Order: sequence, then structure tokens, then C-alpha cells
Amino acid sequence: MEPLHIHEVHLWCARPETLAAQAAYAAARALLTADEAERLERFAFTRDRLIFLATRALVRRVLSRYAPVAPKDWRFAITDRGRPEVERESGPPLRFNLSNTRGLVICGVVGEGEIGVDVEPIRTDAPLRLADHYFAPAEIAALRALPPPARSTRFFEYWTLKESYLKARGVGLGLALDRFAFSLDAGRPPRFEVDPALDDHGDAWRFFLCRPTADHVAALCVRPPQPRDVRVVLRWERLG
Repeated sequence: MEPLHIHEVHLWCARPETLAAQAAYAAARALLTADEAERLERFAFTRDRLIFLATRALVRRVLSRYAPVAPKDWRFAITDRGRPEVERESGPPLRFNLSNTRGLVICGVVGEGEIGVDVEPIRTDAPLRLADHYFAPAEIAALRALPPPARSTRFFEYWTLKESYLKARGVGLGLALDRFAFSLDAGRPPRFEVDPALDDHGDAWRFFLCRPTADHVAALCVRPPQPRDVRVVLRWERLG
């Protein structure tokens, strides 16, 4: 079994295209439940099918690194806010969160606490106009102060951080994105401020940004059960 220390969060990455080969695809599909297999077949495009299959295969294989449960035997329940969790009868109470996009799927795992992850491809044509509608004033000002070539990357850094927080809290888009804000300084973890009206405390959370590939940015949000430093371990899982 893979050790998962209480002060660690493990972030696993995988490439969906590794399942394009027939044998790899069949092996991953064999891990799915009947409901998951039915959902897989609904995708009209191969790219979307591979992303879905890679996401489901990744979480099953990753969780089996921490518990004596076969990948195909994990069962998941969906919370009333749409977040998947391990069914109590399926295995130990590991906490995880998933995100996927073109070219990459990720799975974050902790033993205790809350976790949210998000990943996005970095594009030069970032929809910067969305910042004026969804970002906090301080974030908008910081974005505008950057030279144009750096704005797209910073946009996606802010966006993934915000998504990771929403997912960790399990509220989806139930919180206004301009009610909490991040400050980013080179060489330091993201600083987080939240409107007190949202019934939260910024110092309860730990945030991390990473570049798992040259084309992607990923954000991780963790609330440990007790205030402590958290170490992130980035790993890759070969699905095919």
C-alpha cells in the first residue's frame, strides 16, 4: 500500500490519450460499473469518451494504491451537491477530488479533511472579459497590471484556484466568485481572502498551484482537520 501521511496530499495525473489503444481501452472499461459504462457510450466524440474513461479509471486505480480494494470494486455515492465520495461499504474513508480537461485528468487524495482540484489548459486566447464579471476587484487590478503575454496564464491560475475552492466546499457555483480573492507572488503559496459573510475563514485553507505539463495549470485546495502545513506530492499514473 502507498503511504499517505496526515500532512500530505497526493495529486495524481494521467493522459487520456494513453487509452486510445484497443487493449488499454478495454482494460480500463472493464473497471467501470454498468452505469458508468452506459454513460461512456453516450459520448459522441472519441476525445470526450477517452477523458471520461481516463477519469474513472484513474480514481479507481489511485484509490487502490491506498487500500486493499480492487479498482473495479470501488463504489461511489454522489452528495446532494453532486460531489462523488467513496461509499462507506466500499472502502476506507479516503477523500478525493477529480478534474479533467483536454489532454489531462487529475485526482487529488487526502486521508482526512476537505479537498478540491481543478485543471485547465493554458491558452493564449483566455476569455479575459470574464474577469470583469466574476473576479474580485483586487484580482482584476492585478490582472490588468501584468504585461499582455502574462495575462492569459494568470487568468487560468485565478480560475483554477477559484474552482478548487468551490469544489472543496462542495458548493459548485453556489458562491459568487468575486466574494473571495487570491494574491499571487512568485515563490510563495497563494494568499486567500474571503468575505466574512460567506461563513468561512481564509486561514483554514491551503492552496497550491502547479504546472503538471507545459500546457496545463492545476490548482489544489485543502482544508486539513487541524491547522498545519501541507506537503503536495505530484505523481503520474500510466493508464495504458
